[in-house]
Amino acid sequence: MKYHSTRGGAASVTFKDMLLSGYASDGGMYLPESIPTVSRETLLAWADLPYPELACQVASCFIHDSDVPPADLRQIFVQAYSTFSVPEIVPLVHKKDGLVIAELFHGRSLAFKDLSLACLGNFYNYFLREENRHMTLLVCTSGDTGSAAIEAVRGFDKVDIIVMLPRGRITQIQELMMTTVLDSNVHVYRMDGSSDDIDVVVRDLFGDPAFVEKHNLASPSSLNFTRVLVQMVHIFYTYLQLCPAADGEVEIICPTGGAGNVTAGMLAREMGLPVRFVCAVNDNNVLSRIMDSGECNLGDVHVTLAPAMDIQFAYNLERIWYLCSKGNSALITKIMKDVDNGKVNIPVDVLNAMKSAIKVYTVEGDEEIKSAIKRCWDENEYNICPHTAIGVAYYYKHSKDIKGPSAVLATASPLKFPEAIEASQVPVPSSERMNQLLRSPVHHVDLEKDQDWTAIVRAKIEEISKQKPS
Repeated sequence: MKYHSTRGGAASVTFKDMLLSGYASDGGMYLPESIPTVSRETLLAWADLPYPELACQVASCFIHDSDVPPADLRQIFVQAYSTFSVPEIVPLVHKKDGLVIAELFHGRSLAFKDLSLACLGNFYNYFLREENRHMTLLVCTSGDTGSAAIEAVRGFDKVDIIVMLPRGRITQIQELMMTTVLDSNVHVYRMDGSSDDIDVVVRDLFGDPAFVEKHNLASPSSLNFTRVLVQMVHIFYTYLQLCPAADGEVEIICPTGGAGNVTAGMLAREMGLPVRFVCAVNDNNVLSRIMDSGECNLGDVHVTLAPAMDIQFAYNLERIWYLCSKGNSALITKIMKDVDNGKVNIPVDVLNAMKSAIKVYTVEGDEEIKSAIKRCWDENEYNICPHTAIGVAYYYKHSKDIKGPSAVLATASPLKFPEAIEASQVPVPSSERMNQLLRSPVHHVDLEKDQDWTAIVRAKIEEISKQKPS
């Protein structure tokens, strides 16, 4: 299996080369050259597998034995999921009125990102130690990716990680889960801007192939296809928990920021998994406007109770459009040039292909988020985070119209969002770990709007390379 760019202008690469990279050299995003199919018989065989074994089976569809031998692949997943706090890894909880929640937040950073990043860290370690090579990871985070990526690689001698977060736009706990990590290979920048503003730095640096190659620069965000690949596992797992006979369709409700989960889901659907999706968003995300007409202009991002979703443009849309255009790289290149100029214009056939698998629900502001949090507590004595609440809000409003099983993906623990829980007038959960964070020393660098962020981060990468040459 090789991987090629959505824009068609870069050479195909191996799994290892894709893993140890970010954007393709033509600015596109990697996808597998072919998508394998799974039969109902295969799904039935997978239905009772423990989560780490299911991960091996799904991943082996895309990772050849010559890239990672089966025994090594199994060890990577077993080791990654051994850090989770519950044996099921992803428990499904059943609540009043048929609400089903898939809890994706039992890893070390208490967010769904751990499911893929714990594995990604082990893949990095596997290949870098094999080659005695150093790598620098560059992360733009809207709240949870940064802490999950840090937890995956903190203390590694072969990896340094630079995390850029939007100062004042995430919760105190989210920020402290990054700034209190004092390992010498972790470098955190707090920037005076939105996640979309910070993503410009990532695109600028990965847009310089010579710089990327010289400094072994890579990304652990979901622009790295390995993240999307591993996220496919919880899509398969949720489906098989709800439909173990593999004889019907399941609706999966995805709180959506960068659209990594729904991209993973679309690939699972391409493989033959009978699933459809609801992208639950706030009004920062342009998805609802795109799905209405295929067109929209990008604008400003405002702060909401769901900070990880305060993203204007979900960058994984590039992959979804590629899949829905049947691999039309020329079209994707044109679409993305328009996006770079602040406009989105999607052809009708691509839009219709999206609508056949995805619908979008836009929450009616913070008040509906708080209402969903409160109702879920009042009816179940069960706390949900504000992102999960957007998916739950959709379920509360449309449950009578849903045909067949459905589940809301709970993307983060409510422990990370005490402000939103308190604003919803329900008991605020706490833990000794959260209390300890509030007392811990911090280390970070602040960058202001008038500074050249790209130049500063570029210089930091060069400094790291001098100290830790490959």
